[in-house]
Amino acid sequence: IISAHQAKCYREAIAWVGDQEWCDGNVGLSGVSYLSITQCFAAGAPAEDVPRALKCICPWEGFTNTYHDLACGGGVADRTFLNFWWHTEVKEPLNTPLTDFLKVEEAIPPEALDVHPFYDDYWKNKTANLKDITVPMMVCGSFSDHELHTMGSFRAFEHASSSRKWVYTHRGGKWTTFYAPDVQVLTKDFMDHFLKGVDNRFADLPPVRLEVRSSRTEIHDVRWEPDWPLPQTAYTPLYLGDAGLTAQSLASQAEVVHSAKDGLSTFDYVFDKDTELSGYMKLRLHVEVRPESRSAQQPDDMILCVYVDKLDRRGAPVRFNGTVGREDDVLTRGYIRVSRRALDEAASTEWLPVYEGTHEHPMQAGEIVPVEIASATAAASGRR
Repeated sequence: IISAHQAKCYREAIAWVGDQEWCDGNVGLSGVSYLSITQCFAAGAPAEDVPRALKCICPWEGFTNTYHDLACGGGVADRTFLNFWWHTEVKEPLNTPLTDFLKVEEAIPPEALDVHPFYDDYWKNKTANLKDITVPMMVCGSFSDHELHTMGSFRAFEHASSSRKWVYTHRGGKWTTFYAPDVQVLTKDFMDHFLKGVDNRFADLPPVRLEVRSSRTEIHDVRWEPDWPLPQTAYTPLYLGDAGLTAQSLASQAEVVHSAKDGLSTFDYVFDKDTELSGYMKLRLHVEVRPESRSAQQPDDMILCVYVDKLDRRGAPVRFNGTVGREDDVLTRGYIRVSRRALDEAASTEWLPVYEGTHEHPMQAGEIVPVEIASATAAASGRR
């Protein structure tokens, strides 16, 4: 499941369809979630291996790196969705004995991290080769599916080598948006243009459909942009101290301490003008882990969970759509296991840290280490 071999089988099926007398030789792919993931794997191959019949793909919300997007984002193991997926969608439809499945996969999905805890060849085999995608592509980048599809979808758009590619963003529900009448018309226009040669809006449509929301139910703006991340983005540093967030660099150091078991530290920032936040955010911290008492064992690791929340003028939370149908979600979030803080320097950017995931760096007593926490991309507006 989700592998280079499965992608090869998919390409063979596409080639077979393209050769049938009832097919005109032009094949396009469209689908949500798993049906999106497999598209990027099928199209992400050297040109000589991609069927000539495959003319375009429409991957609608799907991760592209099984390890970093799903199983172990930020180095934090997440077996919840894998367990749900295994029992509801994989286990029952298996047409082979479990023993045969394990010969190939080594473990059932929720236990794969027990066998392969780091980003190794096992997980690389479950990573799409996005640079090899050259066919026209319209990918959906949802701002709602933070812990599942958001980051992988935007990565697909940014890293695919297609000369004709689009990203459609939204903050609605996954299925309701995919089946919305305007999306169905847009998808048909995309397919008509690249499968039938119809001269329509895809001849000169800008690459990015951006939807900016003020809240779960209020759409502030919808517009077409030339690229993602937005070329006009102004990445603005804010400085974190014991008094909160400020736009001015701090004159002195400060320390904030809370219990790792049930503690929470919050920091507010009040915008002095109407503001749109569309794109990536990251948090850079210097952290230390201490025992709860003199007699307690010195910890060597910790997990940081970071949330970006929007409050109205009265201080009440403003809710947004979230992962797997959640309707009471924060703006965005990020996680990191500090021992997995090592960055892939070649893949990271100033605004988006990318973790290696290949080894651990346990923390030492009294050691203060820098960490960079990536948040899922988001788009929201706020008023003074």
